[in-house]
Amino acid sequence: MSKWTEIRDGITAALDVKDVTEAAKDQMITSLVGDGMDAISAVADKFVTEIQAQAADETGWNAIRDKFVLPLLINGTIWAIKLVLAKSTTQTDTQ
Repeated sequence: MSKWTEIRDGITAALDVKDVTEAAKDQMITSLVGDGMDAISAVADKFVTEIQAQAADETGWNAIRDKFVLPLLINGTIWAIKLVLAKSTTQTDTQ
């Protein structure tokens, strides 16, 4: 066996997770909701600000796209992702 095969098999074995605890899943969602979404929101806000500023130089469909359509689409998508992540951390007792 070559050295590459040994390294590949070692990495594959290390990443092979058969049992993921509920706490690990909750921690992942909490991290995404906190730090991850804050970073994504900051980038999206800057992008939306830039395209809305550029809309002043556009005419017709491009002006409408830059002023309304893209900002609504971007902000709506981020809102939906935040909603899904928030709902996925909610504990429900069905017992």
